[in-house]
Amino acid sequence: MGYLQSLEIENFKSYKGKHFIGPFKKFSSIIGPNGSGKSNLMDAVCFVLGEKTQNLRVRKLGDLIHGAPIGKPVGTRCNVKMTFVNDDESEKTFTRTVTSGGSEYRVDGNVVTPAQYHEHLEEINIFIKAKNFLVYQGAVEQIAMKSPKERTQLFEELSKSGDLVNEYNKLKQELEKAKEDAQFNMNKRRGVAAEKREARIEKDEAERYQAMRDTLAEKQIQLFLVQLFYAEQGRDKAKNDLQKMRDEIQNVRSEKSEKEGIVSSHQQELRRATKEMRKLENECDKKEKNITDFKPKFNESKQQLVHIKQKIETAEKVHVATVKLAKEQEQNLKELEKQRKDVQKQRKKCEEKLQGETQKHSLHLENDQILEYNQLKANVEAQSARLTANIEDIKQDKEAKIVGIQTYQHQIKTLEDRIKQKEGELERQEQTLSNIDENRERQIQQLEEEKKNVKELEKEVIESKKLLEEYTVKLQKLNDEISDAHGDSLENENSRRRNEAVENLKRLYPDKVHGRLVEICSPSQRKYQIAITKVLGGNMNAIVVDTDDTAEECIAYLKEQRYFSEKFLPLNSLEVSPINETLREVTDIRGVKLLYDVINCTQPNIRKIIQFATNNSVVCETAEDARKMAFGRDNHRYKAVSLDGTLFQQSGVISGGGSELKHRAKKWDEQGMKKLRDERKDLQEKCNALHRNRKRELDVEMKRSQLQQLENRIRYTKTERDRLQNDIIPRLHHDIDALKCELQLIQPKINDGQNEVQKLEKKISEVEKEKETISDRIFADFCRRVGIHDIREYENREMRFFQERQRELKAFDTEIARLQYEIDFLKSEDRRKKEQEEAAKITKLQESKKEYEKKIDEQSKMLKKYEEDLKDTQNKTEDQRSKVFELEENVTEAKKEVSAIDRNLHSMEKKARSLEQLELRKAQKRHSLLHECKIAGIEIPLSSGNLQDVMIEEEPDDTENGNGNGESVTAFSQQSLQQADRIVIDYETLEANPRKFKDENEVNKLIEKYTKAVSEAQGNLAKIAAPNLKANERMEQVRSKEDETREEYENACKKARKAQQAFERVKNERYRLFTDFFEPVSQRIDEIYKQLSRNESAQAFLGAENQEEPYLDGISYNCVAPGKRFRPMDNLSGGEKTIAALALLFAIHSRNPSPFFVLDEIDAALDNTNIGKVVSYIAERSQRDMQLIVISLKEEFYNKADALVGIYPKPANITTSGVLIFDLINFKANMLDSTAVAD
Repeated sequence: MGYLQSLEIENFKSYKGKHFIGPFKKFSSIIGPNGSGKSNLMDAVCFVLGEKTQNLRVRKLGDLIHGAPIGKPVGTRCNVKMTFVNDDESEKTFTRTVTSGGSEYRVDGNVVTPAQYHEHLEEINIFIKAKNFLVYQGAVEQIAMKSPKERTQLFEELSKSGDLVNEYNKLKQELEKAKEDAQFNMNKRRGVAAEKREARIEKDEAERYQAMRDTLAEKQIQLFLVQLFYAEQGRDKAKNDLQKMRDEIQNVRSEKSEKEGIVSSHQQELRRATKEMRKLENECDKKEKNITDFKPKFNESKQQLVHIKQKIETAEKVHVATVKLAKEQEQNLKELEKQRKDVQKQRKKCEEKLQGETQKHSLHLENDQILEYNQLKANVEAQSARLTANIEDIKQDKEAKIVGIQTYQHQIKTLEDRIKQKEGELERQEQTLSNIDENRERQIQQLEEEKKNVKELEKEVIESKKLLEEYTVKLQKLNDEISDAHGDSLENENSRRRNEAVENLKRLYPDKVHGRLVEICSPSQRKYQIAITKVLGGNMNAIVVDTDDTAEECIAYLKEQRYFSEKFLPLNSLEVSPINETLREVTDIRGVKLLYDVINCTQPNIRKIIQFATNNSVVCETAEDARKMAFGRDNHRYKAVSLDGTLFQQSGVISGGGSELKHRAKKWDEQGMKKLRDERKDLQEKCNALHRNRKRELDVEMKRSQLQQLENRIRYTKTERDRLQNDIIPRLHHDIDALKCELQLIQPKINDGQNEVQKLEKKISEVEKEKETISDRIFADFCRRVGIHDIREYENREMRFFQERQRELKAFDTEIARLQYEIDFLKSEDRRKKEQEEAAKITKLQESKKEYEKKIDEQSKMLKKYEEDLKDTQNKTEDQRSKVFELEENVTEAKKEVSAIDRNLHSMEKKARSLEQLELRKAQKRHSLLHECKIAGIEIPLSSGNLQDVMIEEEPDDTENGNGNGESVTAFSQQSLQQADRIVIDYETLEANPRKFKDENEVNKLIEKYTKAVSEAQGNLAKIAAPNLKANERMEQVRSKEDETREEYENACKKARKAQQAFERVKNERYRLFTDFFEPVSQRIDEIYKQLSRNESAQAFLGAENQEEPYLDGISYNCVAPGKRFRPMDNLSGGEKTIAALALLFAIHSRNPSPFFVLDEIDAALDNTNIGKVVSYIAERSQRDMQLIVISLKEEFYNKADALVGIYPKPANITTSGVLIFDLINFKANMLDSTAVAD
């Protein structure tokens, strides 16, 4: 059988460069980690064996080149070469290459076509379609779980019986068709035999029927002669009476014309007045628009004025506060100036007083004593220089401390002044905040009210817009429907006038005039339109009214308004035939319906009109069915019409449809179009009304603008309030708190400084005492001579007075400096300037206020002028409207006079019309009788003319009707009557003398007598069905048809036998191919399953569900695992399903063995025990009759192989595979040799 020796792979998927893999042993195992490229090696095998691209896990062939999936192919080609060794040890190579143009196939180095390539593979038993050499990863369990039908499909492919499926189905269809044809011809032959029997019976009946017809014809001639005589007599009398009435009518019409001239004059004057009224109304609209456009500007100016007033009010409050502060500051400044002057005066007085006291208390010494005093004093100073310097240092420290205390005290005064200033400013700002809050509350309240008004306006506008959009969408939809149905064409003037007349009548008599019949009823299905149009005829466009009186009033109105004549159908005077219920139960003819039942009606009380117009007519699917209903059913005749418009009347008249009838049938669609156009007109009027209300949007925009301005003012007020509340006032509080904290921190410093001063004074006192001891010692003798206790008595008296004087003067200087500082501080604030700024601001706002007041005054005057003009125009409009009303009353009175004359004229015309109708009815009666004679073939005696001159007319409709109210006949009818008038009837053969009957009742009895006689004859004739008068011809035709059907039947039988033979041949061949493959597999599978299970108790069953043709139904496959009961394949474990699938695969392989068998990870679901069983079986088979290549990740499996092919990943940016080959046979042999040597 041969075997696979090696593979050569170049740049295929993960295999970069050239790789030689081989030689493959009888049992080779491919191993490697996940993602290393094992499955790519499987793809290489499939690729070289001709597998399609979609089964190679790529989208196109170019993706097979290494690096192509990431856009970096290593080249433009890749190839796989397989070396196969035949049974005679000769080698055969198969090479498949991917090129830029597709795939290239080579066998032994020679380029071949794909078909030739597959033929070479099939020569070595490799079938790519059946895949008898390969099991994909994960496919083992799927093979076991195939449905019976899928197993049948598998065996069809493997056995090649599937190649005959198309031919099998084709021949089977041909066979079935041939059998049907044979059966059809046999039935046809039976029908011809029955038809032959019927033709023989018809021939006998025809002769008896003709004799009865002759008797009926004679009686009909007598009946028609009597009727024609009285019709002509009545017509002549009506003509004479009509001429007299027409003369009277002419006189009344002249009088009516004069009155109508007066009406026309009044109407012209009314039109002129109405035109002037419309002109004034337009002027009112324009002036109203001007006022509407002007009011937003006026309101905006008033709003601005309110805003400015509010600003002035706020500014005035701020100014009052500023003036108050400025006055307080000025008052404080004056008081401080006064205090400073008072202190300066007190200092001057104190200085003069001290100077006088100094001169008064001075001690006078002699010159030598003063000299001695100075010497001693210098000696004291010399001896106490150190103490004096120490005292000066201490005094300097003391003065520094005192200056510091004074500085702190000055800071306290400054801080207290600043606190007072800040508190005043805080009070002003809080007052401003309060004013802003009051103003803001008013603004918010005003905003809420305006928002509520705007919301209501917006709601109205939105609802109007929504309605407008809704109406616009509906209008567009209606326009599309009308356009699609070509219903938007302009109506001609006649149609418009007729429709206008009906609408006016419905408006004048709303509960009495129901509309045209075509408008108030419609076909239940579109297919009945033509048939209903044919039957309704002239009644289709007739106007339905409740009574005769209403019809007469409507006719009078139409005449008065110069409208076209119309036909009227009064409900109260119509004679309606009862519905024939038997016609609703017809079942032997398909699709027969009572015409009354296929017409829908919008008004139930109008059904009587439909019953009158249809008169028990029936509608049939075809003209043939209509003919059968009209002439050949239960010895009765009916009025029948087919869907194409062919009408069969009871009298035997047949009329067709034609293009004109189809055109008239379109009126049903036109009624739908009319309704659509009316609905469109209504929507357009609503849209126009909504468009006129668009000016409300201007009001909304104006209100929104005002709201925006108000919101901006509120936003500005809020910003100002937030700035005051969150910034200025907190900052003032913070500054006051900071100043108070700073003030609290200074007092302890003053206390500390005063303590330090007291300590320094104590220290000075101690040092001065030491200095006084020295001074007392030096001045002791001097003091005795001068007569003082000690020298200090002299010095203290003089120095104390001097120091006290200096102390008092210094106190005055300190107070003057403090007052000057406060004066300078108050002057630096300049609150008068702030007052002036606020006053200037108020002045500016007052000017703006005056400007806006002036502007508002001008706008108010202008608005008042507009409103006065509007009122004046409205008054003129009302006056003109009164004038129009007065003219309308004049026109109405004039019309009443015309109407009175018209009613008289109408009464006379009604009588004239009655005479016309009488004459017409008599003429039509005569024409109808002649027409019936012609149709029925009744040959009445004539003095001149010919019945062939009588025209056969269709029932009139509105397009032919020149006087739709029944006052005249159509042009075609007039022509018919004129033709009939040329016929002169010979009454000599009349059996009775009609001239002796003067009373109408006697005439009617005579006619009734003849009618009864005709009816009796017709009844006798109707008791037998109308025979086929061409029975002999039919007999010959039936005989000819019999011969023809006999020949057709024989030919059909021959064709069926041939089809049966051809089908049996293909069927047997397909059965043979299938069973030749299937039977060995079904016989071997149990044995193979036992071998795989390693247990004789294991059982496997493979059987066809259809034993006669197994390929038409499924193939069942069941296994019983060792030691277990029978269970369906679905209930087996994963390992058991794998064993079962492998058994089926190996059984199939045994019937159609390939030279090698590739299995991809078939051990995935197997445990170690089952792996051992499977690998043992595979090892045995590989040594016996097949080469196996297995991809496995389980050591228990691949350690039994003869050779290992190791696949490993190489480090690279893309998966790159490397290949290692290891011969386990040599390894095992070497291991055995090593073991033997060791032993």
